[in-house]
Amino acid sequence: MSSGVQERSPRLDWYEAFATDFSAIDYLPGRFMERGQQVAIVGDGKVGKTLFVHEWLWRCVTGRCFLGDERREPLRVLYFDRENSLRDIVTRMEAFGAKPADLQDPFDYRRFPKFTGGLDAAPLAVAELMAIVDESKPDIVVLDTVSRFIEGKENDSDTWLSLYRRVHAPLKDRGIAGVRLDHMGKDADRGSRGSSAKSQDVDHVWEMTRTEETLTREHGIETVATSIKMRRTHTRTGIGSDVLSVVRRGRKGPKGLWLPGETRHELADAGAVRQQDQVIQSYVDHLLAAGVPGDLGKDRLKAWAERHQIPLPGNSAYMAEVVKRVKAAHQ
Repeated sequence: MSSGVQERSPRLDWYEAFATDFSAIDYLPGRFMERGQQVAIVGDGKVGKTLFVHEWLWRCVTGRCFLGDERREPLRVLYFDRENSLRDIVTRMEAFGAKPADLQDPFDYRRFPKFTGGLDAAPLAVAELMAIVDESKPDIVVLDTVSRFIEGKENDSDTWLSLYRRVHAPLKDRGIAGVRLDHMGKDADRGSRGSSAKSQDVDHVWEMTRTEETLTREHGIETVATSIKMRRTHTRTGIGSDVLSVVRRGRKGPKGLWLPGETRHELADAGAVRQQDQVIQSYVDHLLAAGVPGDLGKDRLKAWAERHQIPLPGNSAYMAEVVKRVKAAHQ
């Protein structure tokens, strides 16, 4: 057998494999997928899939917490978008509190890329995508929305098996996570549009549905709280939670525009420790969005926040943690 064939079909070393420690799960922020996994996020057009993913990725590239999870090292993201206008993208990022400096280098965003054909059918299109991947060196690649990147019929299993073979398998081989956003079918109980093969070729399928939305107004500010259920309908590993209850909170000013740094996703059913963590992080994110310096002690931080009309926790332990996280975010 030629050496080339041997290299393309490496033999497993059983001793080395059994000596590997698999006890530590290498989660990405939010703990709904692991590094290198391929995941589909499915929902109708009103649930806010992209909104959820955009905040998640901003937190990934800046090393911020997400859904009460612990801080992690910043990641690199490559996003292929054939869905959203520039206005949608920018206003959402501003609502989370993002700044251009947060995104310019680690968040490689490609709007309406013109590949030479569908990623399920055209080898040249796949070569073009993978060339960008190799140049960008991301930890996460996103396709939004996946149906806009294929040529084959959504109801044809060959379409999705080909997409996996051409795109997801090479990403997985490189240890790069892949996330594709997809629309729900007409019958929500049957999940995403198209063939059942769509769920068989990824590690997890997360279906998002909106369960409730409430509006409150005070002093001209409108607070919108949207309850979202994330249900894992397919999993290859079985590791982790199958249901996440999420609340998206955002605030609008008198002109109806989303206020900078005032939109975030939180776990609705988090335990006491994670609830506390989310509360603390909300103060930190608000301060960072307002441009707080990273060298302030408790008293100077309180004075700075008062000048900028930013609320701070009254609990001294919470306040100490806020100071600590603000400093860490500037390191």
